[in-house]
Amino acid sequence: MNKSEKIFYRFNTDQKQLKLDCVDLISKTYLELGQRPEKESVVLMAQLLYDDLINYYGGLTFDEVKFAFAKGTRNADDGPSCFVNVRTWNLWLKEYKKKAQLKRQQQQLTEFENYKEQQKQIAETINKAKRLK
Repeated sequence: MNKSEKIFYRFNTDQKQLKLDCVDLISKTYLELGQRPEKESVVLMAQLLYDDLINYYGGLTFDEVKFAFAKGTRNADDGPSCFVNVRTWNLWLKEYKKKAQLKRQQQQLTEFENYKEQQKQIAETINKAKRLK
């Protein structure tokens, strides 16, 4: 995995874009959950996410973070009462990180790596179909 994609690297090279990515992710998560927060709430929550990412999840890539959020919003045990907050996203990120570490120890692909591979295969199939036309 390319170290330049990891949170800690992005923190050291492009904090502004990392913060913008956090705002985008929080906004998207609210939308996926059907919630409409005030702009100030989105910015505050994005800052809290940014702080958590650089302090606790620096070894993940932002794509992995987005993947963990997507899994969390779609597979939440809390059902429709799921809210965007520090506790919720830390549960999502810790679960993803724990599973990914176990897969890496077993020298297997992580769930995110499997997802990326599937997306790559789908794109290749689509491109082959386009060339057949």
